Parts: sequence; C-alpha cells; structure tokens
Amino acid sequence: MAGRRASPLLVLAVAACGLWLLPGTFVPPMSASARAAGPQEALSMEDAAKLSALSATLVVPQAAEARLPDEFVAFAPIVDVLPILPVFFLLLAFLWQASVGFR
Repeated sequence: MAGRRASPLLVLAVAACGLWLLPGTFVPPMSASARAAGPQEALSMEDAAKLSALSATLVVPQAAEARLPDEFVAFAPIVDVLPILPVFFLLLAFLWQASVGFR
C-alpha cells in the first residue's frame, strides 16, 4: 500500500498559518524609556513573586486534603503508596549491585 502524499494546498495552508503566527512569537526590543522604568517593574515583579509564593503556601494544605472522585475511592490505598515506588526502585538498584559485588 503506497503512502498518501499531502496535498500542496494543505502544505500552503499550514505554511501560511505558520507565517501568520510568527510575528507574535518574538518580543520586541525595549525602548530607552522602558529601560529607564526597569527598576520599578522589577519591584513589581518581586511583589508578584511574593504574592505567588504566598498563594502557593495557602493552596498547599487544600491540595493535601484533596479527595479522589467517588469512582476511584476504592483505589485510595494504592494511590497512597504510589509516591513511595521510586524509593523502592532505588533500593532495588542497591540490592542488585550488592548481589553482583558492586562491580
């Protein structure tokens, strides 16, 4: 069975969409007046970082108390054990190396 070739019209349409979206992907250079206002923006960015850190600490207790949907409550014991599995793989690697004499 021979593979299908893409229609030239489809290729042109994808290329046109890419060229249409291309100017929005780049950030314009800063003007001299924007550079002069830089420290004030850095201060506001610092305040934004503090605010996001504060909101993250407020959200973490709620995330720790999140509940599974009712359909998956039966799997709660498995879900509780899943975060420990990488530690078991690490211990298994040490056990394997001990069995081969740490070669």
